[in-house]
Amino acid sequence: MVRWLLAKYLWPQSLAWIGLAVITYHFFTPSLARFASLGADDVALLWLRNTILMTVVIGGQHWWLHIRKAQGTEFKYETRWLATDRKSFLFNNQTRDNMFYTLVSGGGIAALYEAIMFRLYATQSIPQLTSLWAIAVMTFVVFWFESVHFYLNHRLLHVDPIYRWAHALHHRNVNTGPWSGISMHPLEHVLYLSLPFLFLLVPGSPFIATFCLVYLLISPSPSHSGFDRFKIGKSATLHGGDYFHNLHHRYFEVNYGMLLLPLDKWFGTFHDGSQEAHEQMKNRRRCSTETGNTAQLGTGQLAS
Repeated sequence: MVRWLLAKYLWPQSLAWIGLAVITYHFFTPSLARFASLGADDVALLWLRNTILMTVVIGGQHWWLHIRKAQGTEFKYETRWLATDRKSFLFNNQTRDNMFYTLVSGGGIAALYEAIMFRLYATQSIPQLTSLWAIAVMTFVVFWFESVHFYLNHRLLHVDPIYRWAHALHHRNVNTGPWSGISMHPLEHVLYLSLPFLFLLVPGSPFIATFCLVYLLISPSPSHSGFDRFKIGKSATLHGGDYFHNLHHRYFEVNYGMLLLPLDKWFGTFHDGSQEAHEQMKNRRRCSTETGNTAQLGTGQLAS
């Protein structure tokens, strides 16, 4: 388990997100003093920074995998490519639809949340860590906080009518690409990007607020890339997509969380792609349908 945590979960992607957040915070984020008097221009600056960051990182993955098609369909979960003429997507195009919701709604709400946290830190209104070591430890703890946070809000999003109102928009992406990662309804972005507000109660820092949002904005792009591995050179490969979450996009009612914590195991929604797990999922659906039919029958008898 320790080897998996260090060699697969943290290396290289999770450490890359921390490094990207360090660069973003120290070189491309206005000074904290600016946010002592919060204005719309402050939020706009953060939104512009988010847009450039996502265009470079997510757009770069999309260009390499889906435009240049540098590795063809090797390691791709599905042989189909992204939809280019489908009315269910905005502009009848999956990529343009995904980019719109990612950059406008996702980037905008993330900028607003980060600006609010900066305002609270600038005015010393919430507890703040000052030790570099404490900030470093809390940065790694964020991964566990996010595992619980993501599972809980994801389960909520699968409850009607919230699913029909909001989360169904994300699930139009059965065959996913890098821009599908946070292509969500604004209501879902409000929930999904709310992780930094945990630090209203738990001591954190302005950097941790930035890290939370950089992680939430960028990390879903490789996991939704549609490719299990990325080819580097002729023979080397790098871990890419998240097969665990890809199964969620395929079957909807499994794998609500992340592999870091076994929440899906504990709550009976785990699917590892095996035939055994698939049969268990079908049995759950069958039992759910039978329970629903029994309830409807009972209601009908009472009415009669």
